[in-house]
Amino acid sequence: MLEQPDLKKESIVTFGYLTIVVLLLFQISMVNGLTSTEDRELTQVPTLRESVHEVVSEPPVHHRSVTVYQVQPGDSLYWVATTYGISVQELKKLNNLESDTIRVGQRLVVPLELVRYYPAGVQMSAQEVEWLAQMIYAEARGESYQGQVAVGAVIINRMLSPQFPNSLRGVLFQTNAFQPVQNGSFYMTPNESARKAALDALSGQDPTGGALFFFNPRQSSDRFMHSRPTKITIGNHRFTN
Repeated sequence: MLEQPDLKKESIVTFGYLTIVVLLLFQISMVNGLTSTEDRELTQVPTLRESVHEVVSEPPVHHRSVTVYQVQPGDSLYWVATTYGISVQELKKLNNLESDTIRVGQRLVVPLELVRYYPAGVQMSAQEVEWLAQMIYAEARGESYQGQVAVGAVIINRMLSPQFPNSLRGVLFQTNAFQPVQNGSFYMTPNESARKAALDALSGQDPTGGALFFFNPRQSSDRFMHSRPTKITIGNHRFTN
């Protein structure tokens, strides 16, 4: 009888230890479960590089209509892209180009959405119309409006003539063709009069009657220019063929 309290006490202690062990095992299993769950979730989260790649990756280049442009002497990817209103990167993707190097005679696919055909017989993008206005402004900003249209007409006549390049950029940047390219005045922002004169010349207005050259006889001593027959004189400019 005296031993019964001791047995009861030992049973209580043993039960207490077992309870502690069970709780510890339960906590360990819970921690392992959470860790494995976190590992699974982490493996499903994309890396930073993958996330950034998904954000910056660009969709394929698509255009409703395209045409082919043949590279001319002096062309660059920048000039061709600017002419057709797209970025250099977009032009490279459109033609599967890996470098910025292009060669004379190379044929490039270019978008046609931003190019318009004008009654004068040429096609131009909005950027090219602005370049035409820039040259009109640089060459004839002190002349009458008719004189400004006449300068634009000469540039267009050159584009249509087999004697000159068949692109606006080719005509404007032909070696020694226009002084404003050499002195930098071509890059000035044109006024609205020059822009309107460019559009009128593109619509077919030609006060010169088809002239291919113009110059200021008071400022030029070029024998070649002075030797050519005069078609018309408008303001300070003499227009010749």
